[in-house]
Amino acid sequence: MMMITGCTGILSAQIPNSLRVQEYTLSNGLTVWLNEDHTQPKVFGAVVVKAGSKDCPNTGIAHYFEHMMFKGTDKIGTTDYEAEKVLLDSIAIKYDELAVTKDLKLRSVIQREINEMSVRASEYVIPNEFDRLISCFGGTKLNAGTSYDYTVYFNTFSPQYFSQWAEINSERLINPVFRLFQSELETVYEEKNMYSDMIGSQAIEKLTERYFYPHPYAYPIIGSTENLKNPRLSEMQKFFETYYVASNMGLVLSGDFDTNAVLPILESSFSRIRRGDIPKREAVVLPSFKGKEKIKIKVPIPFVKAMALGFRGVPANHKDQVALNIAVSLLNNSNGTGYLDKLTVKHKVMASMALNQSMNEAGILGVLVIPKLLVQSYSAAEKLVWKEINRIKSGEFSDETFQSLKLEQKREYDAALEDISARAQTMMRIYSQGKSWTDYLEEIARIDALTKEDVIAVANKYFNENYLFVTKKTGKYPKESLKKPDYTPVVPKNKDAVSDYVKQLQDMPVEKVKPRLLDFDKDVTVQQINPLVSLYVSPNPVNNIFSLHLIYGIGSLERPELTQLVNYLHFLGTDSLSFDDFRNQLQTLGSTLSFDVKDNDFSVRITGFDANLKETLSLAGDFLRHAKADNKKLSQIVDEAKVMQKAFYKSSDNLAKALLEKVIYGENSRFLTKLSLSQIKKLKGQELLDMFDEVRQVECSMHYCGSQPINDVALLIKENLPIEEVSKHSKYPYYRETKSYDEQMVYFMDMPDVSQSIVYGYVPGDVLKDRSARHVARLFNGYFGGDMSSLMFQEIREFRSFAYRVNSRFNMPPSISSDKPANFVTMLSTQGDKTLDAITVLDSLIKKMPERPESRVNAVKQSILNYVNNEYPSFREISPRIYVSQRNGFNIDPNKDLLADIENMHMEDITRFYQKYIEGRPVVYVVVGNSKHIDMKKLASFGTIVKVKRKDIYK
Repeated sequence: MMMITGCTGILSAQIPNSLRVQEYTLSNGLTVWLNEDHTQPKVFGAVVVKAGSKDCPNTGIAHYFEHMMFKGTDKIGTTDYEAEKVLLDSIAIKYDELAVTKDLKLRSVIQREINEMSVRASEYVIPNEFDRLISCFGGTKLNAGTSYDYTVYFNTFSPQYFSQWAEINSERLINPVFRLFQSELETVYEEKNMYSDMIGSQAIEKLTERYFYPHPYAYPIIGSTENLKNPRLSEMQKFFETYYVASNMGLVLSGDFDTNAVLPILESSFSRIRRGDIPKREAVVLPSFKGKEKIKIKVPIPFVKAMALGFRGVPANHKDQVALNIAVSLLNNSNGTGYLDKLTVKHKVMASMALNQSMNEAGILGVLVIPKLLVQSYSAAEKLVWKEINRIKSGEFSDETFQSLKLEQKREYDAALEDISARAQTMMRIYSQGKSWTDYLEEIARIDALTKEDVIAVANKYFNENYLFVTKKTGKYPKESLKKPDYTPVVPKNKDAVSDYVKQLQDMPVEKVKPRLLDFDKDVTVQQINPLVSLYVSPNPVNNIFSLHLIYGIGSLERPELTQLVNYLHFLGTDSLSFDDFRNQLQTLGSTLSFDVKDNDFSVRITGFDANLKETLSLAGDFLRHAKADNKKLSQIVDEAKVMQKAFYKSSDNLAKALLEKVIYGENSRFLTKLSLSQIKKLKGQELLDMFDEVRQVECSMHYCGSQPINDVALLIKENLPIEEVSKHSKYPYYRETKSYDEQMVYFMDMPDVSQSIVYGYVPGDVLKDRSARHVARLFNGYFGGDMSSLMFQEIREFRSFAYRVNSRFNMPPSISSDKPANFVTMLSTQGDKTLDAITVLDSLIKKMPERPESRVNAVKQSILNYVNNEYPSFREISPRIYVSQRNGFNIDPNKDLLADIENMHMEDITRFYQKYIEGRPVVYVVVGNSKHIDMKKLASFGTIVKVKRKDIYK
């Protein structure tokens, strides 16, 4: 019997059904938020626990625990829990002993004892069974995240598996088991190493510590290196028992379900979670800064200055939050009309932006500034910033500007609720902050009630004389590296076994439901408004916001200069309107105009309210026809290019991608065909606008989503946008010749400062001549390196902890270019001294791919089916998705043939594919890492080493 102790529903006539959230409380005190929406054939499900890193400061326990929640329970992931438990209890005792042991030799002895017991315990483990269960029963995008305030576990799933999803996810929370902890510990080390290699990450950590101390927000979510070395499973168990109780949890579900039908399912499953009250913890009140408190932080990028002004902000739920949002939007907003935006546009500083973020117990309010390169001092830049802040504090903004920013805020609120996944993310955040959905809707409503005086008051209150003044100095912080463990990797022998619990789930009835596919004739209306211009129209069932997306068939591969053009266009006005006037008019309408470029496309995106569609298109059309060159704005483009180059060289990820491009495409690498800094310096504004004219001559598709009929939209487009210019066919897809190799090679770039190595493997491929081969490739991708159950994830990360990130993909050209060759690329990132170990395992998988039972292949097939169903596009994405398919030669949803083909495929098909296209071919490795941590002679055993310098791969 369903037992509901309380029920409140939001049944406002002003909002569509898909935005209504009904709130319930289960019999054990667990909160449930249900948002029924049938626009997509999926459900987004999440469990939110109001416990995060602030509840275990600097220990990393909340984050560790999040990782361990994927390891299963006393029923999931084990062949014999009673036997396994004896060993796991002993391991937990040993970790407590290790935590208090300082002697290095004795620590080594304890770690070996832990390793021996871990190897024995692994004899009972069924690895990744939880992930496989989620996939088996319709799930995709399984993930979790730990923040300061809360932890969330979520995935998307197909609606017919609602009962199984509820059963699995509630079972997960009843008795989680901390198995395979020793290897997961190493994985968390890898994660910390990854963060430490990111540019500025250590500087942000230092700044966060100074800004928030003595609040627990001062400490990194992942924990300190010292605490990571000394984890206590007993403390993790205590954390679970304290915070993972029903009254401290929320269940958030958004999607294709019937509320009345699922409530009994949720009651019978999630009410099993134990009751309990969490201990009351007094929030730490942050002290005010005392005047202008100065600190310096180190960032390893020379020549570039950076500064920040940090004020005390407001926590979530604070009465001043809505007004402060408007005050900050006066400094920065989506149209670039804010006072700080204009400092950047007019090149008075190189970049400036305001930051306003609210956590549960404190808020961050700050201004980040990059002064002009070399010539501008910190004091000069700060004076400019304060001048703009003081304009808000003195009320120096018009009523028209104020009203337009309120309109923008409402549009952004509405846009965040448009589709199931985005709405669920908002629901999770709102629940974690202790709000009800009613509170959130009232927050939106409060925007209308705001007065100009409210904004002036909060600006004066929070942008005061007490602030943290942060400046950057060139330098780096020492990294706390962890040595590779010398213990035996755990390789469970039951990797393909199935627990009794799975058999129980398989007996649960499931309604057979065919995945929803796109109907090219019914889901969009298409009108040819010019021989080379197609208008696609799809309805917006949720709100009154329109979008018009213009996609021209030319991109940065064909014209690398388009990257600079995109940046430049955002700084311009027209022949008749200055930048300020043009952008202010857009903002008054509640509209936006933005530009983007990708490999094969140049995009113009126009958004706004349908009531203002005509006026918005008139403004946008004026810009497209009459954008006015301004050479003064080019200095901003040049300075940005300088900074990007400096930052690029400091990122091992960036350099590895550039090196991989060089290996695959040679001199056609995008990093070598791009404009050099000297070429960017020579650009003229009119040259870029001439290029913009050329772009607008190329074949174009237009995608309108809104409430207007197609004929009305077509007429407005013809009247306002320069479609008469479109006269050239697109060269899509722009093809670059790939390189072939006759022998094994290792291209190596030395980066002395990094903790991790980035490793790519490249196998040149052949042409996939038929549809079936392309579909087997999809199956192979899932099997080899696609998810948590793939060969790469299990063999490299899960069993041996040799990497944090692992993936692979057999890359195929678009089907319209099926006469071009494919290729196979693998990727992993690993601690420097594990590089050879990781490559050894990867190389063995590529050279002799293991064959798993048919059940594993069936799981991959199910994953593809899940993906097809759960990735059915939201209403704004339907039109572009259909266009892409048609562009690639399909006249029906390509997923129809994919699902039909893979249904009859088996392990033998994957094996034949592997043997034909990968086995026996030379592998070319790309390694970017610290040569001091790598035995280069042993690395040479994987191929002839070619040492590469930065100038060889980046122009």
